[in-house]
Amino acid sequence: MHQLQRTLPVAIIASDDLYRVVRGALVTQGTTLNAWCNAKGVNRQTVEKALKGLRHSRKSRALVDQLIAETLQVGGEA
Repeated sequence: MHQLQRTLPVAIIASDDLYRVVRGALVTQGTTLNAWCNAKGVNRQTVEKALKGLRHSRKSRALVDQLIAETLQVGGEA
């Protein structure tokens, strides 16, 4: 019997909870959100607003995706 196999993309929604999860993940890795931002050369407040869903630009979404991939090892190479 043939079976169809589908994979659906999962979109992680920016929210206060995502902000807290990412910060916690960074702390468990021995760093902070501020240190990550300094290493990447981005403004911490910009990243915070992007993670909380207060910024909606493509650059903000790219920052959120990069942080998720690096800290949570979801959907990308870490």
